[in-house]
Amino acid sequence: MSFEDWRRIDVDQYDPENVYVEDELPDTRPNTSLQDIQSLTQTLRSSIQRMDIVNALKTAIENAPYGASEEVKDAFLHSVYEVFVSVKLSDINNFIGQFDIDSIDAIVKFVYVLMSKEWALKQSSTLIVWLDRIVETVGDGPIVRYLSDPYKL
Repeated sequence: MSFEDWRRIDVDQYDPENVYVEDELPDTRPNTSLQDIQSLTQTLRSSIQRMDIVNALKTAIENAPYGASEEVKDAFLHSVYEVFVSVKLSDINNFIGQFDIDSIDAIVKFVYVLMSKEWALKQSSTLIVWLDRIVETVGDGPIVRYLSDPYKL
């Protein structure tokens, strides 16, 4: 091993107590189909047209497809992305104030997952503004909880 590779060593592999098996996490959600997401997309779009953003995000939070296939998750994230980019930047603070802390944690999770998607980079500045306003309003607790959450979308 060369001198430059010392940062790539995974020291956690030598810890005998570091045993994380993903199957140990309980499966709390039923498997979501693409048809379910398509009907959810219609619901979200109708909420967007009525400018009922709070209801749209609450619906998305309640119906997040944890444990579903990548195709289903991608369709869901496209719908959530439409909700985020439909909001005027000046109205974001008003919407954030209407959510409880658990909902804000889920919104942070959506924002981070969307920022990792190639197709969402067109409006990444909007996603950054959402994240900035959340941190401005409630602090960085939701980010810490997202980073330590074993349930990934």
